[in-house]
Amino acid sequence: MGFDLGSMGVGVLAGWASAYGVYRARHVIQQGVQSVNTGAQNVQNSATRSADSRYISDLITQCETTHLAGNYVKLSEIIVEPRFLAPESFVVPADDEPYPSPYEVIPNIPDQPYLQAPFSVETLSIDELASGSRALALLGLPGTGRTTALFSIALHSLGRVKFLATPDKVQQRLDSEDSKLAEKERAVRVKERLLIEQRARERLANEVGVNFDKKNEDQEKDQLPLFNRLMPAYVHLADLHLLSGEFGGQIDPAEPIVKAIQSTVKRVTASTIPRNLYTRLSRGQVLLLVDGFDELPPPEQLAALDWLRSFRELYGQNFLIVVGPATGYAPLTKIGLTPIYLSPWNDLDSNALITRFGDSWQRISKTRQRKEISKEVLALTRANNRALSTSEVVFKVWTGFANDANMVGLEGWMRAYLSRQMPKWEESLNTLIQMGALQLDEGFISAARLQALATNPDSTESALVSPSAGSLLQARLEDDPAVEADAEAEPEEPVNKKDSETTSIQGRLLGAMRRTGLMTRFRGDRYRFRSSQLASYLASLTLKAAPLEKLKQKVAEPTWRHAVAYTTINRPMDDLIRELVKSPNDMLYDQYTMIARWLAYAPADVKWRGNILNYLSAQFIAPSQYPVVRERTAAALIASRDRNVLIVFRKGVRNTDPIIRRLACLAMGAIGDPEALRDLKPLIDDRDSKVQIAAGIALGAIGTDEALQTMVIALTTGSDQLRQVMAEAFAALPEEGYPTLFDAIHDEDLALRRAAIFGLRRIRSTWALLEIYRAFLADEQWYVKSAAQQAFQERQFGRTVSMTTPYPRLDEVNWLKKWATQRGETIPTGAGSTQILLKALQEGDTNIRALAARNIGQILMIDATKALYSALRDGREEVRTAAHRALSEFQIQLGHSLPTPL
Repeated sequence: MGFDLGSMGVGVLAGWASAYGVYRARHVIQQGVQSVNTGAQNVQNSATRSADSRYISDLITQCETTHLAGNYVKLSEIIVEPRFLAPESFVVPADDEPYPSPYEVIPNIPDQPYLQAPFSVETLSIDELASGSRALALLGLPGTGRTTALFSIALHSLGRVKFLATPDKVQQRLDSEDSKLAEKERAVRVKERLLIEQRARERLANEVGVNFDKKNEDQEKDQLPLFNRLMPAYVHLADLHLLSGEFGGQIDPAEPIVKAIQSTVKRVTASTIPRNLYTRLSRGQVLLLVDGFDELPPPEQLAALDWLRSFRELYGQNFLIVVGPATGYAPLTKIGLTPIYLSPWNDLDSNALITRFGDSWQRISKTRQRKEISKEVLALTRANNRALSTSEVVFKVWTGFANDANMVGLEGWMRAYLSRQMPKWEESLNTLIQMGALQLDEGFISAARLQALATNPDSTESALVSPSAGSLLQARLEDDPAVEADAEAEPEEPVNKKDSETTSIQGRLLGAMRRTGLMTRFRGDRYRFRSSQLASYLASLTLKAAPLEKLKQKVAEPTWRHAVAYTTINRPMDDLIRELVKSPNDMLYDQYTMIARWLAYAPADVKWRGNILNYLSAQFIAPSQYPVVRERTAAALIASRDRNVLIVFRKGVRNTDPIIRRLACLAMGAIGDPEALRDLKPLIDDRDSKVQIAAGIALGAIGTDEALQTMVIALTTGSDQLRQVMAEAFAALPEEGYPTLFDAIHDEDLALRRAAIFGLRRIRSTWALLEIYRAFLADEQWYVKSAAQQAFQERQFGRTVSMTTPYPRLDEVNWLKKWATQRGETIPTGAGSTQILLKALQEGDTNIRALAARNIGQILMIDATKALYSALRDGREEVRTAAHRALSEFQIQLGHSLPTPL
C-alpha cells in the first residue's frame, strides 16, 4: 500500500480534534474567575493556618521520598538543580533577529541529547519557567529525571529546597580575607558592599526609566516569585483514572484532580482538601504538576488530552506543567502547551550528585559510623559518565559507593540496586521479569493481571508468576529488616486504600515491593516500577532467547525501545539488525541512530559494531547530506559511547564544509578525549566564525590544562563572540575558570573585561555579582559598562524577553503580513491564515520560501506536507534545507516515520 500524505494529515488532525466523549458535558463553574495578579495570596503563609497545611505536609513527604533512594534519604538532601531548555525561537528574517547567542551552534536534539549535554548552553531556571506561557509541556526521555524535576519545582515553590551557588576558590579566598579582619573592619567592608549594591540599583533604575523609591523598592524585593505564590499540586495521570467510569458523563474537570490527590494523602488530609483545592483552582492559585502522559496506554492518553483541554478551558488561569515524551508530543502542543525540554546532565551535575550522595552516605548506607568515600572511589564514579542517562548515573554512583556489583556495566548496577532493595531477589527473578514485561505491554501491573498470567499456561507471554514464586519473594521481602523497619515507620496509609495488598499472594507481593520503594501504586490497584529503566532491563530478559519475529515486533513498539537496547547486553542481535537495515530509511535515519545507542550496552566485540559505525560515519561526511541528518548522526555516534568514533570526527574537522567542521568540533568536545586537542587548537583560528566558537566550546568540555591554556589565548586574543564563549565556558569550570574570570574583570584590556562580564553573569557567587556592580558603576569604558548593565538588569529583573512565550498567530507574524500586503492580500484569523503561509512557500522569493518552510515546521502545519516534499526539489539549497528541517520537525513531533525523498 502506498504512503498517502494527505490521508495521514487528515487522520492525525481528526484524531486530535475528535472528542473522546468522557468530558463533553460538564458542570458550569462560577462566572468571572479572578485573575492571579489580584486573587493569588501567599500560599506558603496561609498553608500554616488552614487545611492546606496538611496537604502541603503530605506533598512534601511525597516529593522527598518518591525517588530511587527514597527509602534512604530525602530528595532535598541529594537534589541536583534541574535546568530547562527553551523551545526554538519562532524563525524571523535575519534582519529582525535579536543579537544571536553564540550557543546557537549547538543543536538541541531532545531524543538524542548526548551531543549537547556536556556544554554550558543557555538554560532556564525553575523561576524563569514562570515568565511566559502558563501551560508548559516538559519533554524528555524516560530516565532523565522528569518526575524528579516536578518534585523539585514543588519543593522549590514551597521554599523547602534552595539551589546554592557552587563553592569556588575565589569566594573562599575572599571569605578567608574577611575572617582575618577585625570585627569593626569587617562591618565596614559589609557596609561598603551594601552601598555598592544600593548605588547600582539606583543607577539601574534611572537607566531603565524607573523612579527609585526605597519603600517601593523594598516591597518589590520582598515580592515572592510567581511559583512561590501558587500552591503546588502534583498528580499522576494514572491516578485520575479517567476511563474507570466513576465520574459519569457530567463532571467538573477539577474533580479528577481532587480524587487523585485524595488517593495519595492521609485520611484527615483527604477529608479537608477538596474545598480548599476547588477554591484555589477557581482563583487561579494552583501550580498544577501533571506527570505520566507517555506512561499511559493509548486510550487513556486520548482521555487525558480531552481532560487537559477541558481543564484549560475552565481553569486556564492556573499554571500547568505536563510531563511528555521527547518525540510524539504533538498532541500536547496541539492543545496549547508550550514545549520546554529537561536539560541533560553535564559533568557539573553528575559531580554535584556524587558530592551530595557522599555527604548523605551514612544515611543511604544505613551505617552508624561516618564512612569517608575514598579518593579512588570518587574518581571512578566521576569518570566516563557522559552519554549516560540521569538514572544510569544514579545507579552507577550508588553501586560505586556501595561496591556491591557482581557484574560490570549497567547490568551490574541494576542488579546491585535490586539486591539492596530485595535480598535474594534472584530466587524470584522470573516474577520480576514478568512484571517488567507487563508494564511495557500494558502500562501498568496489577495483582489481577499477575494472577491471570499465573493461571494461564497457554498465554502467549511467558507465565512466570507462580504462587510459589510470589510467596517466596514476599517472604524474602518481609524477612528484610530494612523493609520491616520502613513498614513500621510508614505514615498513615492513603485514603481509599483497598485490601488488594492483603487478599492475594500477588497483591501482598506488590504491596511489599511498594514499601521497598521499587513500585509506585496508582488508583485502580495499578502499579509501576518507580524506575522505568529498571522495568526495561527486567523486560529485556524476556527477549534473551526470543525468536526474530518477536524481536521485530518489540522494536516497533515505543515502550519496548529501551528494553530492546538492554537486550544487546545478553544476546547477539545480528539477525534483527540485518532486518532493520534492509528497511527504507525514514527522514531522520532513525533505525541507524537507534542501533547506535544499542552499542552503548553491547559487548565490545559484537560483529555489527563496525558496520553501523561505518555507515553513520559515511552519512556524517556525505557531501549532499541535510544538516539535520548530520546533526543527529553526530549525536548518535556520541550516544554509542564508542571511543573509536573520535577517528571519524578528527577527519571531519579537516573537511571543507564548515558545517561538518563545526559538528566535528562539538562531537570531539562531547567525547572529552584529550587526544582531540591537537585537532581542536588550530580551529580556534578557523576562517568560519561558527567553527571557531564550536572549537572553543569543545575545549571547555575537555577541560585539561592544555585545553585551558588555549582557552585563555582565545579569551585574550579572539573575536568578541569567541571571547564571550570562552568566558561563559570558564564560568562552567569553578576550579580553574572562576579565578580566570576574576583576573579578567580587573584587566586593563577593555575587550577582556567586557567578555568577563558574560561569564560573571552565569556565576551565582556573591563576588561575581559585586564585580558586575562595580563594572556598571565605575568602569570608564561604555563598551564594558553597557555589558555590565545588561548583566545586572538580567540578574535584577530577569530576561528582557521570555523564553517560553507561545508562537505568535500567523496574522501577527510581521514578515508574512508584509508579504501578503505587497500582494494586496490580508491574513485572515483562524485556520484561513495557513493558506497565506502555504502560498508564501510556493510563490515567494528564496528568502520567503525558506522562512515559510521553517515556520510551517514549527507550527506543525500538517496540510503542507506535500508542499514541503515538493520544496525538497527546489533549485535553492536554503529552501531545500528549510523544507527538510520542517519535515524533520513533523516526524519528531508526530512520533511517526516519514519517508525520505526519492
